[in-house]
Amino acid sequence: VILAVAFLIGFYLLATKKQLVPIAPQERVWAVDVVPASYADVQPELTLYGQIAASRSSELRAQVAGRIIDVSQNFRDGGIVEKGDLLVSVDPFDYETALAEQRSILKEAEIAVRQSRRKYDRAVELHAENNVSDEFLDDAELNLRQQEARLEQQQIAVKRAERDMRETLVLAPFSGVVSNLEVELGQQISGSDRLADLIDLSRLEVQFSLSNAQFGRLLNPAEGLEGRPLKVSWQVGNDSLEFGGRVSRAGAEITSSMGGVMVYAGIDNTDRFTQIRPGALVSVTLADKLYRDVLRVPSSALYSDNTVYIVRDNRLQREPVEVVGFAGGDAFLQPAEPGAIANGELIVTTQLREAGIGARAEVR
Repeated sequence: VILAVAFLIGFYLLATKKQLVPIAPQERVWAVDVVPASYADVQPELTLYGQIAASRSSELRAQVAGRIIDVSQNFRDGGIVEKGDLLVSVDPFDYETALAEQRSILKEAEIAVRQSRRKYDRAVELHAENNVSDEFLDDAELNLRQQEARLEQQQIAVKRAERDMRETLVLAPFSGVVSNLEVELGQQISGSDRLADLIDLSRLEVQFSLSNAQFGRLLNPAEGLEGRPLKVSWQVGNDSLEFGGRVSRAGAEITSSMGGVMVYAGIDNTDRFTQIRPGALVSVTLADKLYRDVLRVPSSALYSDNTVYIVRDNRLQREPVEVVGFAGGDAFLQPAEPGAIANGELIVTTQLREAGIGARAEVR
């Protein structure tokens, strides 16, 4: 009876036990961001920083010594002067008297030459008539040549005195703005004292540095660096002044402190009334290398630096690519196999750690 009861209980338990039905695993769907593939020619812009400098400036120095008796009203720091304007006058008294003295000596030398020439001409006539010796004729010629040499020396002395007289007046060599003024009315100066600096604001240029990589990209023969247009922006308070320009030249050597090359660009449409001044710190916008027929995608689309994922029929497909350049947060790509990525195909820009080829994707 006990065995029968145990058998019945066991049979009942087997008959009433729950059956486990296997459940098929649900496929995971990855939500991704995408950008449509679009081939185009792309030329990004480089944003650099530089400083304004004057490509032409002059250090004005006194050429003669004396007391300053007159100073131009515009000969002051920040003063704007025109080419040929009188800036400083030095007392000309000593130079006027020196010039008059040299001119007087010149007249005496001219008279001496005329007298010597007459004596020489007379000696030639007498020698032709055999009335004087060869030695007498030679002495007359020697005396004439000596007087002519003294005349030439005196003419040079007069020119030097005239130059000294002219240089008592300091004139502006070109139109510009005065800076670093160091003299004033009544001051006694020597012949080499520095008076001020004159800056030509119509010839301003911007100096900025390119890294080795940037410099190398811009040296391609098709476009070149020299003559490349750029834009200069000077932030003044809440305002920004914009200037155009073109690259004029590159530095002769690598700047070790910056690890790049110093580049110089002339600024367009500036004159002596231009507001920007040398020393201003500016930003420079310069066109980078032109990339032809490339895909521009966010850098986050890259896997292992040479792979992207494409969404095809709601599944991920891997495509190898060649990275030809970067700009900001974007990368410029070309498929490793021409035509492997068609225009309009969806390139994944979301970084997925576990998804792989064939994974199901949903475009957000």
